[in-house]
Amino acid sequence: MHNSPIHTPHQSPLRRILACVLGISLALFVAGCGQTASDSTSTATTETTGGTTQTDTTTTNASTDAATAPAAFDNNNIDYATVFPSWKADSKSLAEIVEFVKAVTDESSADYVPPEDRIATFDMDGTIICEKAPFYIDWCMLLNRVLDNPSYNEPEYKPSPEAVKQCQEIRDTINAGEKPTEEMEKNKARMIATEFAGLTQEQFREFAVNFAKSVDAVGFSGMTYGESWYKPMIEVINYLKANNFDVWMVSACEREFVRAIVPTVLDIPLDHIIGTDVSFEATKQGDEEYDKYNMEQGEDVLLGEELGQETAKAGKPIAIAREIGKQPIMAFGNSSGDYAMLNYAQSNPVYKGRGVLVLCDDYVREYGDEARATEQTQIANDEKWILIHMSDVDWATIYGEGVEKVALPGATAADEAKTEAADETAKDDAATETTDEAAAETTDAAATETADGETELQEAA
Repeated sequence: MHNSPIHTPHQSPLRRILACVLGISLALFVAGCGQTASDSTSTATTETTGGTTQTDTTTTNASTDAATAPAAFDNNNIDYATVFPSWKADSKSLAEIVEFVKAVTDESSADYVPPEDRIATFDMDGTIICEKAPFYIDWCMLLNRVLDNPSYNEPEYKPSPEAVKQCQEIRDTINAGEKPTEEMEKNKARMIATEFAGLTQEQFREFAVNFAKSVDAVGFSGMTYGESWYKPMIEVINYLKANNFDVWMVSACEREFVRAIVPTVLDIPLDHIIGTDVSFEATKQGDEEYDKYNMEQGEDVLLGEELGQETAKAGKPIAIAREIGKQPIMAFGNSSGDYAMLNYAQSNPVYKGRGVLVLCDDYVREYGDEARATEQTQIANDEKWILIHMSDVDWATIYGEGVEKVALPGATAADEAKTEAADETAKDDAATETTDEAAAETTDAAATETADGETELQEAA
């Protein structure tokens, strides 16, 4: 390219001096503004207290940033009474979890995992929330919608006689502590979509949250469905988040329902929730296909009438691969529907991974399943998963004080007798443990007294 000479107008010496002074002044002014901006900025600081992360936006001074910045979670000096108050102090399962977290967060460890790859996935029902009140919580919400509260936030909705009949059959079955039939499962899968179709996401979430907060959990006293979270597991999730884990929910339950209730207790964003999807449609779409219809301004997206493929078993790793794009290093579940996800984490090809199984072995505070617990213990041992006992082997409490297991509404006399027997066994075990401790203390005291006596005789001799 041809370069033409640049013409520079003639300037007097005085003008040159003035231009130089102005340039220096302008430079000093800009530098001053930059220093002011760096000295006083509005920043988001994160404080970790007892394993729970809280965010506060404040104005800080740059010169004190280093002093006030939150320290990394100290896994070598954990205040267990604060971070894990619902766990037994001698829990081996909790110790395994903490040791794993220590290793993957320690930069000097061979097992160190950078924060962006510290992915932990959690099932919901039976893993972090009750699934026996008297059945999965989304089933109970459906029954509430059709049988108890059909007009809530949608006065024009009226369930069909067929839906009412099918829901009543389901309720009678699960209230008796029995497992729903295959036909009931199919009916539920259809109705969980059809009976909420036409609602916006906001309307559906409002219904779900109202249900959780206002309806008492069947089979328990002193607890609503919204309070039926397993406190020990909520503490684990908060602990992982305090250690910069990227926590995701991966549930076979309907995604919109999980999106509604999880944020009521956990700081997990909506885009970190995976579940079984219900179809959607635009307000005025009608029968037109998605790729043939353009929404107008002001149109909304409504829940549709179809339920997609259930996110269970192999569906969980597939959904994780599709939506996260990375393999987790920890996965938590409680049933055969979660085994694939646990193995997906355990066999992470890049980092050391662990699957964690929550075992339904509490028959006093919860509706445990002894046969299933026995089978799952063997499976967990074979797969080398961490095994968490819901019983007081690991958990000091499940739901907290004031919550008690009671007989199901449809329980038979035999079921009630079985529950009472389990309670009596637990009391006997506690009494035996107390007696054993007292006996041990008496023996220790006697031994100490004998030793002191022998010492006095030796000194006298």
